[in-house]
Amino acid sequence: MSSFWALWAAIFTLIFFVLMISVIVKYWRSNHQADQNHTIGSFDGIDEKDAPPPKILFISYAIAFVLSAGYLVLYPGLGEWQGLIDWQQSDDRLSSPNTSLDQQFAPLNGASLAKLAENPEIITSGQILFQTHCAACHRNNAQGQKHFPNLIDQVWLYGGTDEAILHSIAKGRNGAMPGWSEVLRPDEVAKISYYLASLNQRHTDVPEVKVELGKTLFTQYCASCHADGSVANPQLGIPDLSDDIWLHGGSIEEIQHTINYGLNNLMPAFESQLTNNEIRALGAYIRHAEFTQQVKLAELEQKPVERGKYLAYAGDCVACHSAEGGEPFAGGLPFVTPFGTVYSTNITPHASEGIGEYDFDDFRDALVRGKGKKGYLYPAMPYTSYQYLTEQDMLDLWEYMQSITAVSRRNDDNSMMFPSNIRLGLLGWNIVFMDTDPIDYSVPSELIDQIQDVEKWQQGKYWVAGLGHCSECHTPRNIAQALIAERIFQGNLIDGWNAPDITANELFIDGWDEATLTDFLHTGHSDKGTAFAGMADVVKNSLSLMTREDIESMSYYLLSGDTNNVISKGAVPLQPKGFDETAYQTPIYATYRQTCGACHGDDGKGRPPIAPTLLNNGIIMHSDPFNTIAVTVRGLQPTYIDKDRNFMPMASFEDVLSDKNLAELITFVRSNLGDRHEPVTAEHVKEVRETLEAAGYAGGLHTTPDMYDRRDNTINIK
Repeated sequence: MSSFWALWAAIFTLIFFVLMISVIVKYWRSNHQADQNHTIGSFDGIDEKDAPPPKILFISYAIAFVLSAGYLVLYPGLGEWQGLIDWQQSDDRLSSPNTSLDQQFAPLNGASLAKLAENPEIITSGQILFQTHCAACHRNNAQGQKHFPNLIDQVWLYGGTDEAILHSIAKGRNGAMPGWSEVLRPDEVAKISYYLASLNQRHTDVPEVKVELGKTLFTQYCASCHADGSVANPQLGIPDLSDDIWLHGGSIEEIQHTINYGLNNLMPAFESQLTNNEIRALGAYIRHAEFTQQVKLAELEQKPVERGKYLAYAGDCVACHSAEGGEPFAGGLPFVTPFGTVYSTNITPHASEGIGEYDFDDFRDALVRGKGKKGYLYPAMPYTSYQYLTEQDMLDLWEYMQSITAVSRRNDDNSMMFPSNIRLGLLGWNIVFMDTDPIDYSVPSELIDQIQDVEKWQQGKYWVAGLGHCSECHTPRNIAQALIAERIFQGNLIDGWNAPDITANELFIDGWDEATLTDFLHTGHSDKGTAFAGMADVVKNSLSLMTREDIESMSYYLLSGDTNNVISKGAVPLQPKGFDETAYQTPIYATYRQTCGACHGDDGKGRPPIAPTLLNNGIIMHSDPFNTIAVTVRGLQPTYIDKDRNFMPMASFEDVLSDKNLAELITFVRSNLGDRHEPVTAEHVKEVRETLEAAGYAGGLHTTPDMYDRRDNTINIK
């Protein structure tokens, strides 16, 4: 600026400053003349009074003028005046760095990205460049999103060397995979997707034979590029398909979409937009972010992580926080309630899509208090049970959750009706319905003489009441969907099945003992039948991965009972005798042989590996015949818990037997094979059938697994 313009700038600044002071002084001197009872004017019925400004206003102006005068003396502001402290614009690191990027690189010419990542100025420059050119695709922290890779997990599609990273930025990448929809049938694509999901040991409800057929098809059509699927080829940008990193989505549905329609990955080249040093600064920042993430993971202690993994299994976290065929812990499973549908959330350590920005306090609030960072949680998340975890177990679980692979799957939007969609209202739900009293591990007085191993009983209670959260499914709920504590374990209807009454009284009468109940919970198979539907998933994803000792403690606790859950004094175990000569001579037995005997045996004792026993079967013996009726109406698919003990699919009899005939058959089976002599009526069968039909669960003779995928998930069944 020339001296002429500097002088004029100083003069006008001072004139304006003096003018403002004069205006304020004028109003201050005339302030006493104001009359707050005098009306200056009225506008739309509102009177404007001549009230005096408050004295605080003039005091504030006086302070502002003093500070302004001080600023003009100390800092540049009057033309060429530099101020008494001789401040320079270059001193402001936020608005302008001290050195240019070329100057920053001058002493580090030829250094590796790791060496450059040690220079704070280069990292700052690289971060600014990353936010400008890369964050839109790779997120602010370089963790990526769907279709755009995570740059801080040390998994590189085209290699993680300095040369490969710089090449990707400068030259870009363009990878293509052809679509196979014109070559492969839909069922073949499905089989290949099942095989790919099995490579990282993901549970899928498909028979082993489909996985093997998928492997054969993969070898035939895909091996030329992917080999056996477990080896990456960074020269061609071919990923390792056996890990748990899926750039384009790893759910069964997304894998099938990729196979059908192919991909065209495009990373743009930046060599025409950025200088060589800017590209290297970007590489240095990415390397720095990668190192920072690896240091964070390295600080996790191995023992707590292993313990946390076990606790995550015990809590069945993966089952609820994974969609059907979806990536583990990535959320998306719908929970249909009377108030709308809630979707489980992504709980992987992804910063923007998961819980990567949580700290332990945030995690604990969500886990045991139902308070998320973005609002209170719906009680579909069993925080009412998880509140009983010890502090150490919460810490260990937190350590493990930080160690799992970050998945960039976005959360689904809940579709809750008003006012249920107002999250603050859930605080009121917690206040009214959540019992926050510490769990009582003392043995009830009425059970003191019956419980021989108190420590085992207490350990079982910890698992059942806390991470096992058995009451969340097996206890009736009130109109607000809160558990009815006085009716704990007395059964509840979920997804068209009855999560049965598992009170100590019911288990005692139905003939369960510690060995059979432990077998059932730990393996899904026992002398009293097999787990199916939701319980099979619990066994597969949770209980089968726990130690038998812990499962035994759960069985011991459930069989022993607790407060509001004791064995009645007059309770007598059922003792089904099976078919006798009289039963064989009855006309209904012929119906049994035609519909049930071929699989379950003429004597009802089952035919491994075709069908389980009906004699002494826990469901046949149960006081509520709902599940027995539901199985015959909707059919049943194998559980695929253990490939060596998977039974055959069971067909639906909805289109085979009338309600009356089905009621007679079930009554006959329950009486002879379950020692339950209360008749099942045609009206009862009709009620169950119509309930299942309305919810889309009823099948036909040839029920298929995907029938349940096609049902309307917005329908709530009870």
